[in-house]
Amino acid sequence: MVVLSKIEHVFTVPTRGCVIVPVALNEQRVSIGDLVQLRSPERNLEARIVGIEMIKQISGPCRVGFLLSNEINKSQIPPEAEIWVGKQPSATQA
Repeated sequence: MVVLSKIEHVFTVPTRGCVIVPVALNEQRVSIGDLVQLRSPERNLEARIVGIEMIKQISGPCRVGFLLSNEINKSQIPPEAEIWVGKQPSATQA
């Protein structure tokens, strides 16, 4: 797993789930199905990315948001958590 970014925003989309918005993205590629760990000194949470969405602010640039699997909700994510990403193993690696 490698660090991707700190979390800037967390919000819930009704009927879809929890979305995390990274502060900035590095060169790491992220795909639907990737495992993420949300790490903080208090706890670590694991989830899968089930959607990648572009988010347009009223004033400002477009941002990327990651929709997480249903087992994670907004209240579980610690403030100042980091997003760590690992690739889903391919069928040939299993």
